[in-house]
Amino acid sequence: MVLLHGEDRYLVTEAAVSLRTQLVAEMGSELGLEEFRDLSDNDAIERSLASPPFLALRRVVVLWDPQIGPRGTRETEEVLRAISHRADTTAVIIVVRAVVPATNHLLRGLRELGAEVRLVPRPKGAALRHHVDQRVRARGLNLAAQLSPKLVEIAAESLGRLEMELDKLALYPDRTGEPIGEEVGYRLLTPVPPRELYRLTDAIFDSPTRVGSLLSGLLSRPEVPPQLVIGALARALRDLISMADRGPGALPSWRAERMSGQLRRAGAPRLRRWLVALADLDWEIRVGRLDAIQGLETLLARMAAELSPRAS
Repeated sequence: MVLLHGEDRYLVTEAAVSLRTQLVAEMGSELGLEEFRDLSDNDAIERSLASPPFLALRRVVVLWDPQIGPRGTRETEEVLRAISHRADTTAVIIVVRAVVPATNHLLRGLRELGAEVRLVPRPKGAALRHHVDQRVRARGLNLAAQLSPKLVEIAAESLGRLEMELDKLALYPDRTGEPIGEEVGYRLLTPVPPRELYRLTDAIFDSPTRVGSLLSGLLSRPEVPPQLVIGALARALRDLISMADRGPGALPSWRAERMSGQLRRAGAPRLRRWLVALADLDWEIRVGRLDAIQGLETLLARMAAELSPRAS
């Protein structure tokens, strides 16, 4: 039994798929493989874990993204109970695409049941640059050296996104035999959202009086169109609404705590109303009825005013 967890979703997923492939190859057949991405049906999970293998030496069961909330979370308790009743011939892979704290109830419970805990490290610094170079070479890409810092910047945000950007570069129809140059590369690569964009979304909840100045600074940058800001705000609101509906799931504890505070301050009904307003704003901009910058400034000023100390 193995628990795989780590900061980068892409790397943890790759490690889980690799381990699953290895175990299935040892079985010689996929008949004994069963995966659960929705862990709400505990009876089905328990039956799967306790079932004997069919025409094989063992079964492989993969549990994806169990909740890593505080002690007493019902799903956590049920998962641990189901695993405790597993058959000796069942190999279990538990995948959490976030870092599980050492004191977490799920991690401690799995250790007590004999699980091996593997933290999938995320490369940083020189190791991250080496990782990018390896992925470029693995695709046989011929890139100008000036593109390397841009790819490292993308990788620092998300290794999964790095793979998508490399896929785009690999599809570029270059017949000259020359490296893909800086100008072409920058046209193909999606810009990395600036860190100030995340500060803006946090400021709406934590420092509403700073929203105006942060937005003005962002919109003054030519690489930050209003639609990029609208998209980032919409994602943040959808994440909070999802948390209100389904709980924190496998979010890192620090992020779950921060989002819980934002959710308490704004409330789910207000967040849903804001998301509709953002969608309306995006449509008005697309059909040319509203100036993008003016509309965004007006909407964010209204959102910030609702959460300002004077409003409460």
